Amino acid sequence: MNQKQMNNAIATASLRLAVIQPDFNGTYPDMSKQDYYARIAEKPLKLPDGREVRYSPGTFSCWESAYRKGGFDALIPKERSDKGHCRRLDADSISKIYELRERFPRLSASGIRSIMIADGLINASDASVSTFQRFIRKNNLKGVSAPGIRDRRAFEEEFSTGMYQADTLYGPYIKENGVSRRAYCIMILDDKSRLIVGGKFFYQDTGVNFQRVLHDAVATYGIPGKLYVDYTDVLTIPTF
Repeated sequence: MNQKQMNNAIATASLRLAVIQPDFNGTYPDMSKQDYYARIAEKPLKLPDGREVRYSPGTFSCWESAYRKGGFDALIPKERSDKGHCRRLDADSISKIYELRERFPRLSASGIRSIMIADGLINASDASVSTFQRFIRKNNLKGVSAPGIRDRRAFEEEFSTGMYQADTLYGPYIKENGVSRRAYCIMILDDKSRLIVGGKFFYQDTGVNFQRVLHDAVATYGIPGKLYVDYTDVLTIPTF
């Protein structure tokens, strides 16, 4: 890496630190860290080399995790060893693969790649489906057999409405009045029947919007015995 490349790399690390810094000092104006990351993901970031890249909220979380573990140096992008050849998966891409595999154990390699393309983390020409398949196979990430990922089937309830599972899926960017905004699909699934009991698209992934979907699900299909959610923020469940 020559001096110009090193300067760009350090400038990129500084940009990444500037993005995640509000999380460390609590200065973001949003309701939660997730809302903050989702908001800044709506617009591309201009990199020191002039490129404009749109990142997913998950990528910002990966930067945050890297910084907590390795400090500023962990944010410096490493020079690709495969430069001049077909691109391999970089650290950000690998982190996203692990994140998606944890959230969706049965998602195929092609499905993971499609989400990463939609999130703007990679381009369609960056890595083929076979590249993802080889990585998943080599690292033993083949669905529920992956280390550290428990088989969700072990938690299957005996009867319907025994437990609802809820999660948020990243949707497409929608241009409205000249402004491009990401859509989020908040969905609730019955654990036993696998029936989608609630689901709706929003522009924000918030607890309030989740409560709206939950209210409709309960009104239509009944109150569940348990509710499993993958949210880091504490949610106040409304009284029905």
